[in-house]
Amino acid sequence: MATLTNWVEHLTTDVDPATDGIQVAGEIYPMVGTEGWLLLIGIIFWLAWHFATGSGEAEEQSKLAKKSPGPNAHKSNITEW
Repeated sequence: MATLTNWVEHLTTDVDPATDGIQVAGEIYPMVGTEGWLLLIGIIFWLAWHFATGSGEAEEQSKLAKKSPGPNAHKSNITEW
């Protein structure tokens, strides 16, 4: 297996594509180097989402808890058939 020891030289050397093949002349995929920033943005969004939904659910649960008349209220809930 052939290996390259100097990638900068390999990527910047002008060669004849007919004899040496096509050389990679730049980034392999778009936005190289932004992975860390994208990960950081994703983690911040994930944390914000969880805090927002957690506070919303806590508020909703507290409203429902205030409506409940007591722990034995279910005993007097008899349906009229």
